[in-house]
Amino acid sequence: MGRSLFSRRLLSLSLLAIILLSQPGCSLFVMAGKALTGDPKVTSKLRQRTGIDFIEDEKTVLIVCTTPEFLRLENSAIDQDIIVGVHRRFRRKDIRCIDPNDVDQWIGSIGGVWDDPSEIAEEFETDYIIHINLDQVSYTEENSPAFYRGNAHGDVKVYASREINGQKTAYVVFEQEYNSTYPNHHPIPTDSMSQRAFAEKFTKRMSDELARMFYDYRIGEELN
Repeated sequence: MGRSLFSRRLLSLSLLAIILLSQPGCSLFVMAGKALTGDPKVTSKLRQRTGIDFIEDEKTVLIVCTTPEFLRLENSAIDQDIIVGVHRRFRRKDIRCIDPNDVDQWIGSIGGVWDDPSEIAEEFETDYIIHINLDQVSYTEENSPAFYRGNAHGDVKVYASREINGQKTAYVVFEQEYNSTYPNHHPIPTDSMSQRAFAEKFTKRMSDELARMFYDYRIGEELN
């Protein structure tokens, strides 16, 4: 009986090894961890550094995204696409959000530019303002225009919106540099899909990464 039990365990471990070895890249270790401990939860960068939890604390947030002029000319709607993408993921997690359409209308009414987040705090009833600033976004591999590889750089700031001496003000409580590369391993030939289709995939990846800065998530979500 002891030899039979040992054989069954050896077979099970062998099958697990075959499954894990068939997985690409770092997902090998993720799969191994999940097989042993389940799907562990990752604490958001925001909560790690500030203790703030939008979900548990039932806070209302507002999202804005800014890009330089040259980037808006090349990717006219990327700022709105990022806002909508992050907003959609927040709603799935039951994070209270100011309607992006209301924010967009207000920004349009003041000429499309705001200089101080306190202006936003004065206009909207929100607890926090998330400012995503992208200063670089590209879709093709450097020196290899026949391949797609998305690269983005920028920074993210969270401002607390508070009333001080009868006046709304906003001050920084969280700041994080942002870098994204997609795909991580091998670039995608440009003849396999249109740039628009690739841009949509990359924007989805950026929205996932940016949203996860602000809520706890399972490691398995990173693989989707």
